[in-house]
Amino acid sequence: MPFNLEINMPKYILLFVLFFCCSSASSSAAAEPSKGESLLQSDSTVNDPKPAKYLSLNEFTYAGERRYILDGSLPLMKTEIKPVTASIVGGIYLGAIVGLHINQRNAWWKDNRQAFHFQEDWFSAVQVDKAGHFFGGYITSYVMGEGLLASGISYESSAIWGSALALAYQTYVETEDGFAKQWGFSPSDWYFDLLGASFFLAQHYNPLLQNVTPKWQFVPSEWTGKPIILRPRTFIDDYNSSTFWYSVDVYNLLNENGKKYWPKWLNLAVGYGGDAIDANPDPNGPPDQLSVRRYVLGLDLNLVRLLPSGGWFWNWARQSLNYIKLPAPAVEFTEKGTKFYVLYPFRFSLGNLRF
Repeated sequence: MPFNLEINMPKYILLFVLFFCCSSASSSAAAEPSKGESLLQSDSTVNDPKPAKYLSLNEFTYAGERRYILDGSLPLMKTEIKPVTASIVGGIYLGAIVGLHINQRNAWWKDNRQAFHFQEDWFSAVQVDKAGHFFGGYITSYVMGEGLLASGISYESSAIWGSALALAYQTYVETEDGFAKQWGFSPSDWYFDLLGASFFLAQHYNPLLQNVTPKWQFVPSEWTGKPIILRPRTFIDDYNSSTFWYSVDVYNLLNENGKKYWPKWLNLAVGYGGDAIDANPDPNGPPDQLSVRRYVLGLDLNLVRLLPSGGWFWNWARQSLNYIKLPAPAVEFTEKGTKFYVLYPFRFSLGNLRF
């Protein structure tokens, strides 16, 4: 039987820019923690009359797995600014924000200005954009928090200020929309920005919430033969190409007997997306009248547990990449029917079978 792989792969590769820009620049100004520091950090039984300088490694975890800081340092209990690292991280953040502003201005705001106004867009993009705003608030909080940790901000303050700075940036973007003729400051968009940043902070104080990890899957729609949007395309706003997932750490939620039968690196995930968003708009019809909602149930890989441990930089990269959803078996439910996928969202054909 003939075997066909129906994927049209372009010549570019998508990069998760903020993660690797931050890590590569910061690593050049950082060093491994000393052996003495590591021993002090890991030994919680030492009776020291002085307050601990570093957070115990038993507490510096996510979903039960040890966390790492992008410069290899240890998490501080009290803030001790590292001027060089802080300057590098600040410069990278500023450059990334300016770059994103230019990208969005050219796609959305240029030659499209008027007085500030509010405009609710709850029905836009069949609410896929709301899932995007939630993930944006969450992942920006993570990125901001990681930079603050490496700069010498304390463990708790990094979580608080990371989520606050993320919400401030998301609010700035929404405010720019408020000056656009065709859009406006959307209250519902901002509420989901707030929910994403708040969920990140809530996970800091309630470890049980760490068993649900928001993830983003971005596969250009032309790779899978789906409609391409007609409005300006940016990787941030191309909702036809995005699926937003919530990955559940099944292993952590099982009892000790159940853990024996469930792979530690295997999660279950629920995803939401849409097809044909802004693909062929009818000016006489309602917004997104041709759009199709996608509800997906699938397997997910916990990269922190699946990939081997290594040096501090590799461990931090592995930890950060775990917010990206990789192709895996899934079932998709839409109004057009149910589809089974071996590696969602790619479709394969084997003879008369498609999966």
